[in-house]
Amino acid sequence: MSLLPRPTAHTDALVLRTWPCGETSAVASLLTREHGFVKVIAKAARRPRSRLRPLIEPGRLVEVEFALDPARELQYLRGGSVLLDSLGAEPSLERSAYLLAALELVDRCRPAAGMSAAQSGLFDVCEEFIRVLDSPTCPQPAWLFFRLEWRLLERQGLAPRIEACAGCGTAVGEIAGAPWFDAGEGGLACSDCAAGDGDRRSLSGDALAGLQDLDAGRPEPPARFETSAALRREIGGHLHRFLGYHLPGYRLPTALDLLRAGKDGG
Repeated sequence: MSLLPRPTAHTDALVLRTWPCGETSAVASLLTREHGFVKVIAKAARRPRSRLRPLIEPGRLVEVEFALDPARELQYLRGGSVLLDSLGAEPSLERSAYLLAALELVDRCRPAAGMSAAQSGLFDVCEEFIRVLDSPTCPQPAWLFFRLEWRLLERQGLAPRIEACAGCGTAVGEIAGAPWFDAGEGGLACSDCAAGDGDRRSLSGDALAGLQDLDAGRPEPPARFETSAALRREIGGHLHRFLGYHLPGYRLPTALDLLRAGKDGG
């Protein structure tokens, strides 16, 4: 038996998902700042007075300590502290839905094989999203979520091409007629390039301007985004189809159904 101490990791993490294990324990999926995606087992964490229980609540930013054994799929969670609890202060339905949707999206759409989540800066992107969403001065939550989707695509080298036709390269200002948004072509498409079998959709001028703002990294939404639910649905629909076309693990986050239920009075 080796008497050498097992290596231990100390890092900030975002709790993405938690599920029960055995009678009292739980397994949590974490996105960490220094070690990418890590699964930990929290022994007896489902007991009411467990000191590990606060560390495995989805949506929390935490500082954690866990055993780091490359030979194990599950690392043992040892302790830590809560840095930010976005769901602890009774947030609005909209903010809760977009937070849970973001957790599901990040957990499913991981960087391509061989790309370290830590090297890709994915944790920093998610931490910014959580902290801005939690702030009193948070812009439109839908816009913040769309920015997250766009930045996840950028991390994988898959961001839509907006400044020109993704097929032939014609600049957006030189495209004859109204441009299309074609997931198969990789973004903006002229009528000729969108005429194939790709997943093309009509693109309004306001939606094009919104996508250009996302591409430019603007933190604030355009003026019409705040007042037009139709514009939010159009931009969200384009991003949804694009993610579904290019990321095999993607599906529409189930948490977004909360928004539909709320609007329908359900």
